[in-house]
Amino acid sequence: MSSDMAGRHSVKFVGNTTTDGHTTYTIKVTSPDGDTWNIHKRYREVLELHEELRLRHENLPRMPAKRFWGNQDPAFIASRQQGLQEYLDGVLRIEREVQTPSLREFLGGPSPHGERNQARQYQQILDTMQNKLLNLALPPAPLDETEMAQRLKKYGQAMRLHVLSQPVDPIHLRAPAFDAEPVQFCPSNGEQLESLKSPAGGAGGQDAQVLGELLDGLQQVLQPEEPIADPSRLIVPFP
Repeated sequence: MSSDMAGRHSVKFVGNTTTDGHTTYTIKVTSPDGDTWNIHKRYREVLELHEELRLRHENLPRMPAKRFWGNQDPAFIASRQQGLQEYLDGVLRIEREVQTPSLREFLGGPSPHGERNQARQYQQILDTMQNKLLNLALPPAPLDETEMAQRLKKYGQAMRLHVLSQPVDPIHLRAPAFDAEPVQFCPSNGEQLESLKSPAGGAGGQDAQVLGELLDGLQQVLQPEEPIADPSRLIVPFP
């Protein structure tokens, strides 16, 4: 970049296309910061800019003349492109800071970074969501022993940190009566409990007598002295 272009916008015609009898010029614009972008303009748009700038400046460079016939000739298009290049160079030498709104709109600006990569960013978002979504059509993958051990370890740590280390609210002990006095035995139960807790002898002899009577009664039931029923009546002869 030459010293004359330093610190200001610059333009360079890089090509042209002709469609339906109209020629569109591709112009590369470079900002003072070094950002570049392309704009596409027709001769009519440059002429409209010239009319706007005439209201602000008196010493504008010469604008290429308009031509009604033969304007699709390649030699004429090349000559007009060169003339437009010289015209915009002269305009930007006059307005080094681009203060006229029409000139600022004509030159445009670089696309924001987000817009340039918008399609790619959308695709990255879709790929990320696809990886995170659960596919219910597929069976769950089995857990190996290492992953199972890691999950159990994390579960144990969470239990110790968030459950076992927390104090118990007394209000939760009221429903099952954990905070009340212990249930009292009735007098007879209390006596029996004390007798069972007493050492052998005394009451222990009474327990042996009761146990012996129970065993004798069971023996009489299992092996009675007299048959319970007549055996002849329990057997039915076949014809």
